[in-house]
Amino acid sequence: MKNYKDYNLEDFLLDDSFRLWITRQDGSTSDLWERIAREYPDKKVIMQQAGDLIRSWKAHSAGVSDSELEEQVQRILETTTSKQPEQKPVTMLSRWFAMAAAVAVVGFGIGWYAWTGSPEKHTAVAYSDYVAKTSLPMKEMINTSNNIMLLTLPEGSKVKLHPKGRISYPAQFVHDKKREVYLSGEAFFDVVKDAQNPFFVYANGLVTRVLGTSFRVKTTSTNVEVLVSSGRVSVLPIKDIDHPGDHNAELLLTPNQQAIFSVKDHLISKSITNMPLELIKPDPEDGFVFENQPVSKIFSALEKVYGIPIIYDASVMENCSLRVELSHEPFFVKLDVITQTIGAAYRVSDGQVIVTSEGCN
Repeated sequence: MKNYKDYNLEDFLLDDSFRLWITRQDGSTSDLWERIAREYPDKKVIMQQAGDLIRSWKAHSAGVSDSELEEQVQRILETTTSKQPEQKPVTMLSRWFAMAAAVAVVGFGIGWYAWTGSPEKHTAVAYSDYVAKTSLPMKEMINTSNNIMLLTLPEGSKVKLHPKGRISYPAQFVHDKKREVYLSGEAFFDVVKDAQNPFFVYANGLVTRVLGTSFRVKTTSTNVEVLVSSGRVSVLPIKDIDHPGDHNAELLLTPNQQAIFSVKDHLISKSITNMPLELIKPDPEDGFVFENQPVSKIFSALEKVYGIPIIYDASVMENCSLRVELSHEPFFVKLDVITQTIGAAYRVSDGQVIVTSEGCN
């Protein structure tokens, strides 16, 4: 029998039974893993980290297997004209830890309810408190179905309210030059642009402010997530609105960026969404096909298409070039192929990708 009390992050990531349970492909072992979480409380955080990495990898790698990635990197290594540092084999485990860098900012909170219980009770209390403090007559919509509920707000903005979600807004929607809604649960907003009347979403200690854009807000008992699809939004702890002396600069988010707000600490961190979308289409003639091009040109193309800053030392990497053909792979798979081919590494910090390298000979 496996000695689960000695399991570390790597052990969980490499355990087939655990991965199948996390991805809901095998529910027969649910009792086992839930029992392990109860019997070894110190493993809960590690199990949570492993679960987040597995789900993120599953999202990133849609349509791209590890063997396909390894073959692609090997092909590039064989055809690139520059001499690269000795490459380490691309293994499944290396991909897990590459994903760890991409999602590290998520930390321990997301999905924690899998072991601590449903968050609805906690978010409902906060939500009710917010609504109770308003002096205006309110309208409320509750999604009691198992499907996404489509709503149209009075001024035309669209809302996709997820199951168990609740949203309230004033009957006189545009009031005091504001459009304000209160949310519990998860919803996607497509906001009509109106510079004279900004749009505010209040959710579990965090306020999201926009003029006109599309974004998703998701609340749990521990976190609030805000993911931007288009336009720009700013996020700010609600407590700072009423205490100007403690006011920190609002955090600005652009497309493919996300903010994670800790309900307990009132801290906000910024990262990149797990599945960045193309904001503009690549050049129809060349796309992501590069023939012996400097890596600086390849990074520039990624920045242009996805709107994500890529920071690197141009002088150190000035001799790095490669031949690469990429097409419909997700952003992080493209980045994995490029960096692994030239022997570089990357991490995600404050909504940016930071690439480190010892250079290319």
